[in-house]
Amino acid sequence: MARSHEDEDDVSPWSTGPLIKEVSGPLIYFPMSWSMAEEVSASAAEAASSMGLNCYDPQARQLRL
Repeated sequence: MARSHEDEDDVSPWSTGPLIKEVSGPLIYFPMSWSMAEEVSASAAEAASSMGLNCYDPQARQLRL
C-alpha cells in the first residue's frame, strides 16, 4: 500500500482526535496508530500507574502494569 505525503508528515501516535471525544463515563480510550502502539501503550500504562489509575489493553485482554 502506497503512503501519501500526508501520512509521512503525521507523527501523532493517536489514530483519532481529539482524545476528549474518546471519553465514555469513567473511561477514556486511546486509539493508537499501529506503528506506534507498543511504545505509546507502554507510556500510557506508566502514566496511568503514576496517577493510581488502571490501564487495560483490549487487544491483550489484560491490565497493563
